[in-house]
Amino acid sequence: MERLKNMSSFIKFMILFLIFNSCAHLKPKPKPIASLSNYDSAPNSKIKDLENILNRAQENASPEGKVILSAGRLMIAERKIVRGSCWDYINAIYNHALYPVDKRITPLKSKIIGPFADVSLIQAGDWLYFINYSFSEVDHSGIFVEWTNREKKYAVVLSYQGGKNKTPATYKIYDLKSVYYIIRPKTISL
Repeated sequence: MERLKNMSSFIKFMILFLIFNSCAHLKPKPKPIASLSNYDSAPNSKIKDLENILNRAQENASPEGKVILSAGRLMIAERKIVRGSCWDYINAIYNHALYPVDKRITPLKSKIIGPFADVSLIQAGDWLYFINYSFSEVDHSGIFVEWTNREKKYAVVLSYQGGKNKTPATYKIYDLKSVYYIIRPKTISL
């Protein structure tokens, strides 16, 4: 019986350890960057023409997506730091954009092991939970901006490191082949 109790405590500890370490405390694994064309950027590569990408994504987004992208852009421009994880930062953007929990929908509710999202389901401004293949393959969350290579599932994502780091959010390219949860603002009804 004592052994079962110890095992249960260990499992709880591991779950908490993974939750608190998933977005900030592990060292990134470098990934090789393939030779790609101008807009076929891979994870960990520098984003070319970021301003044009952000403008185009905002222009093509739904009205709700535009508000989310705009709020995120503003928080980055103001170099806002949010105490907590990637989740806390993205939640702050949604709240800042006046989309609190009761004004959100969840088009995909899956598990970290899948099934994973079809690319056609993902929209600009969506809050994505995904496996971060360029950072120790832990779970991460961010706001989808635009595909850099839809076929390979590479995309620009607003991302926040969080934890004890005092670094503002930024835009990075991620491999989104393992998106398992999507949150989106509710559609505004007129």
